[in-house]
Amino acid sequence: MFALLAACDQPAAMNREDPGWVDRADPQHRIALVFVHGIFGSTRGTWTGENGESFFRLLKKDARLGPQVDTYAFGFSSNIMSGGSLDIREAANKLQSYLTPAGVLDYQAIVFVGHSMGGLVIMRYLANNLDKHPELAEKVPLIVLFSAPMEGAQVAQLATLVLKNPALSNMRPVDSNDMLKQLSDDWASLAVKPRVSCAYETANVSGMRIVPWGSATRVCIGRPLAIDNADHITLVKPDRPTHPAYMFLSGELIEHVLPLQLGARLELPDFQRDKNVYTFTLASPEENARLMNTGRGRMKYWIAEKSSKALLVSPGATPQQINGQSTELLTVALRVDADQTAYAFTLKSDLPSEQRVRVLVPDLRQLREGHRRNAVKVASELADYLRDAARAGELAALQNDPDRLNAQLAMVARKALGEQIKRLPSAEQWLLTADLLAAANLTRVASAALAQSAGIDAFYQPAAQELHDKLLAQGRADALLRERAEAWIEHGGAGPPQDLAGDPAQPVQARPAIPAWLDTEDYQRATRQLVQEMSAVASLRRDAASLQVATMKMPPDLATMVHKRAVLEQSVLPGDALTPKLFTPSATTGQAHPVKPGLQGLDSTSRGVEVKAREKLQKPEKFEQWEKAKRLENRDSREQ
Repeated sequence: MFALLAACDQPAAMNREDPGWVDRADPQHRIALVFVHGIFGSTRGTWTGENGESFFRLLKKDARLGPQVDTYAFGFSSNIMSGGSLDIREAANKLQSYLTPAGVLDYQAIVFVGHSMGGLVIMRYLANNLDKHPELAEKVPLIVLFSAPMEGAQVAQLATLVLKNPALSNMRPVDSNDMLKQLSDDWASLAVKPRVSCAYETANVSGMRIVPWGSATRVCIGRPLAIDNADHITLVKPDRPTHPAYMFLSGELIEHVLPLQLGARLELPDFQRDKNVYTFTLASPEENARLMNTGRGRMKYWIAEKSSKALLVSPGATPQQINGQSTELLTVALRVDADQTAYAFTLKSDLPSEQRVRVLVPDLRQLREGHRRNAVKVASELADYLRDAARAGELAALQNDPDRLNAQLAMVARKALGEQIKRLPSAEQWLLTADLLAAANLTRVASAALAQSAGIDAFYQPAAQELHDKLLAQGRADALLRERAEAWIEHGGAGPPQDLAGDPAQPVQARPAIPAWLDTEDYQRATRQLVQEMSAVASLRRDAASLQVATMKMPPDLATMVHKRAVLEQSVLPGDALTPKLFTPSATTGQAHPVKPGLQGLDSTSRGVEVKAREKLQKPEKFEQWEKAKRLENRDSREQ
């Protein structure tokens, strides 16, 4: 007990110093040092020697550290004989309550320095908060402990017999100390811990070592330092710049804190920089670029503006977060109608500067080749899905529910594109899936995919609206051809089909056709397989006709023949199942085209006539001649 009393700074005094800043620059420096005294210690007196020198003054005068650090001294009541003292848990809670109002947590880096029980107070505070607040973990790279009794101290066991300070029981040897056991477990379980650097005393007080070596070094990282000729009290009272205790603290700061990139720092390793403009080269429809935060602090970033609706950059306008020393991927994608060789967007963050980015497309043919490969893959996957015998029961159940069937086909298409678009948010994935399906004139499946993009980032809503309008136009073009086919049926199939459409120019202007970059042999081959499989499903026959007409770019009379065959073969479905969900009157400026009676409006005699005529419509001679000419045209273009 007498050894412990001798180890106190001022045994008869009470700590009357409130916590507060010792030195704080304006504007503040990058690093805050928080000093926490031990049992029976005082807020500033613990760290100050008889000659008035202290850690605080030495740090301020240090040419290397002075311009980098501000110092904060924390204190709590720890009385020897009177009441009102705080134990470790209570002192840790008080520390937490002071740091935010004092502005300590606003610093880029925070280093805690603890003496004796103060080290345990620091560990308790951090164990309570680091996992709950990752941003705090990023800011605390180091704690420095001077003779913190991590395994307790035998002298505390003796002192509890006569002294009334509740903290003494917290520092009994660990074998009989549940508080220290719990602290040890909590510290070990932290997901992220700071470096713990330790120094220990080498001299006795009244013939007794207050905190033995094993207790003072238990959780330390690296080699603990012995402070020569220092007992438990003089250990933290440096009287000169070369005092071992100051050399230890300053060395740890210089080695483990100053080199760190504090705060956040954005790097774009996949971009070429020319002054204030970054350039990203896009060789395929979708590519990823790394955003690296090489600092320790968190940062938020977002896309502020872009030059075209054809350009997608994800994530969009909604701020996203990159943790310190982490990497995120930025996805840059172009829709199928992209026809420019340069695009632009602005990348913003909560850092002072913004990054202007140019997206260069050096070879549009190569970009479209990527879109074409994607389209071939989607067509092949859809055909495989419809062909799969194991799905026969599932498809039969969906025949009378075209909405669900088209939604399922949209899901298949999205999965086929999965590798290319998997890093995009779900809504953007659906937008690009719908975009490709629309280019292939799979209007109803594209509509089902676009419906899944609801809730897309506001930044991309104009692109979604543009695609919506495109699908409306495709639906109207298909509807015109179906109307001509139905009118031809009602007239008994008499006369050429182009004479039945009122304005013969209208269907020609609106007839569906795939873009030129899709007009290739491998895509047509994949589409023929898909048309064949779709034609085997009653509710998809009209869609198969639309796909065939667009892929082969048929003239209006042949397109009408194909739609006539589909109308004759189409099963009667309930309600408006033959009209895409997207093309409702509320979604358009005009009225949606209702399904005409068609076969439903014919009597049994007419039905018989049409059924007999059905076989002749399978492959009319004119259609076969046109197909042969188309194949020769494709062959000649390849040979050239």
